[in-house]
Amino acid sequence: MVRPPPAVPDPGAARLRRGLPHRVGRLPRLQHRLRRGPRRRGRPRRRRPGAGLPPVAGPALLRELRPDLRIGHFSHTPWAPPDYYRLLPDDVAADVLEGILGADRAAFLTRRWALAFADCCEAVLGAEVDREALTVTHAGRTTRLGVHGLGADADFLRERAHRPDVDERLAALREAVGDRRTVVRVDRTELSKNIVRGLLAYRHLLRTRPEWLDKVVHIAFAYPSRTDLAEYREYTAAVQRIAEEINAEFATPDWQPVLLHVNDDFPRSLAAYRLADVALVNPIRDGMNLVAKEVPVVSDHGCALVLSREAGAHEELAEDAITVNPFDVVATADALARALAMPPAERADRNKRLAAAATALPPQQWFLDQLDAL
Repeated sequence: MVRPPPAVPDPGAARLRRGLPHRVGRLPRLQHRLRRGPRRRGRPRRRRPGAGLPPVAGPALLRELRPDLRIGHFSHTPWAPPDYYRLLPDDVAADVLEGILGADRAAFLTRRWALAFADCCEAVLGAEVDREALTVTHAGRTTRLGVHGLGADADFLRERAHRPDVDERLAALREAVGDRRTVVRVDRTELSKNIVRGLLAYRHLLRTRPEWLDKVVHIAFAYPSRTDLAEYREYTAAVQRIAEEINAEFATPDWQPVLLHVNDDFPRSLAAYRLADVALVNPIRDGMNLVAKEVPVVSDHGCALVLSREAGAHEELAEDAITVNPFDVVATADALARALAMPPAERADRNKRLAAAATALPPQQWFLDQLDAL
């Protein structure tokens, strides 16, 4: 995700300008380093050529060194539209695009991200773009764009979700929840996952709809991510603080409104998938978000999906999901209320269609399709 420019000087912007051109751009210098043979014995050992170089520069480097290769590149992340992409330093913005355009084919998780990339090529490089054929022509070369929406691995998930370790964790969750409804989320603790706003929406639900007091439990698994970064540690602390505040405000001797875990446990995640009445997936921006696809595949009795319109998965699942603006806490609370009140038959029907869409392109076929397209 690219954020709007801050109102005060941002030292991170200076680091970006100093660091990225060295790591992403300056392709001629990197090409020279890759071509250069090993140093003679006895001379100082140098860093491995290209070490730490992001993959975006790879296609252009390979094109220079091995023009005989067929090169494919895949972007798993969302791509920013030009107005946001141009917050990058101009030379960095151009180098990233030209690096990817070194590929014969550049693929994305959704058509939205592919078109955003094409728009950036047109705006920044002056490239010729064919949005129907999905091609970008620049500097005498044409790169084809592709769209491959990675799906869930249904066979693996369904088998793994019924092993004894999952059953054991499912029993523990059922004991904690009782006969109440469940709202489930499973995420890495990253700012883009929008966990804080999800908790605030759940709190608004409890404050404004007293009929759900003692009738629902929010199972929130927020697993560690990038703990070496202060911003991520602070965000994890904020998630824990808000969960504690909700429990302090609403809990009774027999009901804990939020069950929050911040230690990674895959079998427990699968157990929560099986137990979910509602799955909350509300990222600010996400390339795909496989949780949105996995929960309907594993759910025992069918779940309602509350899904951010900014998740790549929304492109495939929108028809049977309840769509939310991830920045709108009140609307997300309304969506949770609608999902919790959904009749079981409707929830099961929607879940069946969600699971079918979620597994339409399993991982192996997703990879093979890209090879075939090259």
